Amino acid sequence: MSDHPKLCIGIVGGGIGGLALAVALTRLNTTDTLQVDIYESAAKLTQVGAGITIWPRGWEIIRELGLEDSLAAYICPGQEIAKDNQERIGFIYRKSDHPENAVMCDLKFRGGSLSFHRADVQQVFLAHISPSVRVHLNRRLVSYRESDGKMQLSFKNGETAACDLLIGADGVNSAAIREARPLWTGTIVYRSVIESDIIRREISDHPCLVKPLVYCGKNKHVVSYPISAGKLINVVGFVSDPTKEGTFLEGPAVMSSTPDVVSSFFTGWSEEVKCIINNMSNPLRWAIEVVKPLDKYGYGRVALLGDSAHAMPVHLGNGAGQAMEDAYILAHLLHEASKHPKIDVANLVRVYSAVRQPFGNFAARASLEQGRLYEFTELDDVREGDVLAPEMLTRLGERIADGWRWTWDSSVKGDLQRALSMLQ
Repeated sequence: MSDHPKLCIGIVGGGIGGLALAVALTRLNTTDTLQVDIYESAAKLTQVGAGITIWPRGWEIIRELGLEDSLAAYICPGQEIAKDNQERIGFIYRKSDHPENAVMCDLKFRGGSLSFHRADVQQVFLAHISPSVRVHLNRRLVSYRESDGKMQLSFKNGETAACDLLIGADGVNSAAIREARPLWTGTIVYRSVIESDIIRREISDHPCLVKPLVYCGKNKHVVSYPISAGKLINVVGFVSDPTKEGTFLEGPAVMSSTPDVVSSFFTGWSEEVKCIINNMSNPLRWAIEVVKPLDKYGYGRVALLGDSAHAMPVHLGNGAGQAMEDAYILAHLLHEASKHPKIDVANLVRVYSAVRQPFGNFAARASLEQGRLYEFTELDDVREGDVLAPEMLTRLGERIADGWRWTWDSSVKGDLQRALSMLQ
């Protein structure tokens, strides 16, 4: 047992990023030197949104956190944890805003992708968090200030708390950000999950039952993939107005919609797409907002993690992956710093920001650019339903594949070592 007081870590937000940080700190056996508190605004820990995809760069962290075997129980049929240098399907791309699907590319790479229901990932994370981590529900942060070397937190329900280091992991509208409000990308998404048997009864061999798919079209696209060991299909329909990119959203970011509304956007699309879209139930309408690129991911005794730091479009399926990378590096920095009698919190935050800000901002920018390829944004003369030459679709497919390359051709390990060396 350490003979100096525990450093108090206040994690605001119990989503994937906040839980990943708690898991990583548990894995590193920091309970003797750190007290970890999670403050969640909801009355219970739930995950909004259905699907989450983990790529090789992110799966490396899952393995390091000791979660691989637990998550393996939720892998869908047709997917498996790749061994050695096996190539697996990442996504299948088709131009589908006309009756026949046209081939763009079949994205294959070492490791492939693995898809899960967010609630399943959350349950696995919760099962691997130390009992000493305290979870406080109904705690929506509204303000904070530094006083006598502590961060004084005030919550909407009137409660207060104090910590030595505040981790803002509470999303795109984080109370820990004192910067500009989030920007709208001009894209609205419609999310739903469908029981696989519903799709199977209509099209028995529908590829969405076993494969991750992206159906592309002018200013629109549809993503689908199996989750929950193949029992459900995660579906997201995207509808974009490029002229609204970078504006402020008017009205609520999330609201309910109806299947008829979603179907109206995809009436001329392929039968595969219409089968998915027409079977959506209780779709949620989301406006995709992003954080304006930040110069720093922390200041003083405050560090930003996940969407609080770099909320990005979902076109590279890497929001959760980047949150896990933030958590992984921050946890190791805290573990290393906790070995010393006095932790220089401000220096730790500076190191974390110096390492994570360039890459997090890169991932956000790359995700935005990827979405433009899916929706033919650069092709001003192309209209919805136009048939493009196979050669043009092949070139677009090659650019899409190149945009994914970093998710399997790089590792967070180098950034971790650089961060630890900077802490010295």
